Amino acid sequence: MNYIIADPDSQNSLELKKLLDGCEILDSQGMYPTFSAAEKDSLEHPPDIAFIRLGKAELNGLRLAVMIRERNPLSQVIFISSQKEDAVEAFEYEADGFLLMPFSQQTIGQLLRQAFGRKK
Repeated sequence: MNYIIADPDSQNSLELKKLLDGCEILDSQGMYPTFSAAEKDSLEHPPDIAFIRLGKAELNGLRLAVMIRERNPLSQVIFISSQKEDAVEAFEYEADGFLLMPFSQQTIGQLLRQAFGRKK
């Protein structure tokens, strides 16, 4: 399964990618700091999983999630935030998951098991 990370904070993106690289069934499709960069690639190659940062001006996370789901309704959307209050907005959108930063291998593994179990 291919995934993208859409987060303007490159340090967070690299940390998440490092943790995801430990999961053998996942392949990185790319990391994107802006909405336009993520949109361009996702229109051409919709990801199986999108990790999208909420609460950043450079990246309209909800708009990106809608665009990805329009291209591939089976795409998993997992929102990332440093603010637990963003979880409400994420689940109003019907997110497949929500990662509160800082995250660990354990929380990511648990989230992926839950997300895959819901859709499969």
